Amino acid sequence: MTQVAPGIPADTVGSLARPVAVVEATLRCVELDLRFRGDPSLPCVAVMYLDGGLGLISRERFGQLMSGPFGYGRALWEKTPVGRTADPAPMIVDEHALVVDVCEQVSRRDRVRRYDDVLVRRGDGRLARVSAARLYEALADLMALQAVVDPLSGLANRARFLNRLATACRDAAHPGVAVVFIDLDRMKQVNDTLGHAAGDRLIVSAAHRLAAAATDDDVVARLGGDEFAVLTRVVGGYQPELSAAALGERFRLAIATADASLPAGAHSSASVGVAIGAAGADPETLLREADAAMYRAKQAGGDKVRVVVDAGAAAAPRPGAGDGLLAAIDRGELRLFYQPIVGVDDGRVWAVEALIRWQHPQHGLLTPGRFLADAARAGQTPAVDRWVLERACADLAAWDRVLGDSAPRSVNVNLTVETLRGPGLAGDVLGAIRRAGLEPERIRVELPESADLAQLQEAVRQLGELREHGVGIVLDDMGAGSATLRHLSALPVSGIKIDRSFVAGMLDNRNDHAVVKLLGELGRSTGVGVTAEGIEDDEQLAALRELRVPYAQGYHLGLPAPADHLTALLRTGRPRGVAAVPLAALPAPPAVPVEAGRHRV
Repeated sequence: MTQVAPGIPADTVGSLARPVAVVEATLRCVELDLRFRGDPSLPCVAVMYLDGGLGLISRERFGQLMSGPFGYGRALWEKTPVGRTADPAPMIVDEHALVVDVCEQVSRRDRVRRYDDVLVRRGDGRLARVSAARLYEALADLMALQAVVDPLSGLANRARFLNRLATACRDAAHPGVAVVFIDLDRMKQVNDTLGHAAGDRLIVSAAHRLAAAATDDDVVARLGGDEFAVLTRVVGGYQPELSAAALGERFRLAIATADASLPAGAHSSASVGVAIGAAGADPETLLREADAAMYRAKQAGGDKVRVVVDAGAAAAPRPGAGDGLLAAIDRGELRLFYQPIVGVDDGRVWAVEALIRWQHPQHGLLTPGRFLADAARAGQTPAVDRWVLERACADLAAWDRVLGDSAPRSVNVNLTVETLRGPGLAGDVLGAIRRAGLEPERIRVELPESADLAQLQEAVRQLGELREHGVGIVLDDMGAGSATLRHLSALPVSGIKIDRSFVAGMLDNRNDHAVVKLLGELGRSTGVGVTAEGIEDDEQLAALRELRVPYAQGYHLGLPAPADHLTALLRTGRPRGVAAVPLAALPAPPAVPVEAGRHRV
């Protein structure tokens, strides 16, 4: 974390706290009234009692007291000691308390005091204050940062890197893109002999050295474990093989250079693969070929560089380009796969999320990352969204007929930004529901993580109309990208999904654990349904159960599958208790290629 003050990381309340005025409990109310009136910027005062106890008086509440009924408040209270008017039990936290922990405590206060300032005790005994609004703003910023930054190394995370790589490959203004894939050669030995703490220090050291070797325009990321990647633009007028080799050698040497701050035996060399592709290269293929080149370097003994040029050449024509997707609708090539959303306590499939696929005649089964970007550029996504709505409603109605009470209670449908901003949003959704003969509450619309708050606010009126009819509005990937706590007050949200990055880290990272806990608490206090995404094992399920997060979704609970496969799974009548029979233990659907990145897969 960036340090904003000596010894106070930016994720603690000490970095947010500001000085607070302290008054004696014996001070008369008239004197405090004059002080408030003379300093409009004074939001509150701390009150010191004779026994050393602390109270809090907010400007707003004190002003209401002094104005009083019929304007006689000052006459009634002017001689009263301020100690009698103060909140005798304000919230007081240590300056090193985590923002997420304090926000969770604030959310559990009674409504009257929920937005009162929080007192912060400094290490030297001084008092400070921080407002509840500032705490939640800081939490929203931390959550947004978490979505793009690896918490251990401070580098970009995998999702951020893949997003920037896809953007770079689409940028025709540059002749090409290079991906450098770096894997530490001795990570396992360091962990086994010196422990994981030494391994973490090696990762942090490697991250610092790679960042120092990169240029300002490069994107340096930790992809996971001991794997790193660097994205850089390619300039014209060069010999590809020599330039790629020189690029890889620069980062190999950065790791090979010893770091004196590491423990003895914690040093490691690195195997490096470099892939260079021309403009328009397929980003996933480019990354995969850089990974393969790195593996060849490791097979050659490690501490080496291997290169591939002209990587990631895109097939021509690209799936989804031009009017291809509209034609695919006409030809019946689009498919919907469904992923279960399961009750954490009972294991029941309460809902499913509809995920689009394209059964392409030449390219096989495609996930959204292969065609939705081109469809958006061609203005085709509203038509695709209408198809998804009709198909999802029809499938849910069919499950009702076949399965009865065993059918999912609702289907989540993802809508694109273009559809949300269009004038026909409410009519399209309600029309599809009506044609399928469903109740509106059986459909839940998931707002896209790519939309910012300004774009979503354009759709507030139509989203409100949907909520009035009973349609659910779900905020996807809470904490990632632009989806933050601010959305909860600005949009008619009935459900949220906790981003998988927090779920993945909640067992080892107390910040992630506190965020999951806070969002669960907020859901219970506001009546908003909460689903945790990206469940990968039973340990995560157990943690969610302890935190009382009601719903979960992820490959451990069920892979995306065609409607008929889900019908068969639900028809088995097997117990749905997650602890007893996880859906992951049931027969798997046909293999589905999973696209990298933040596309819904």
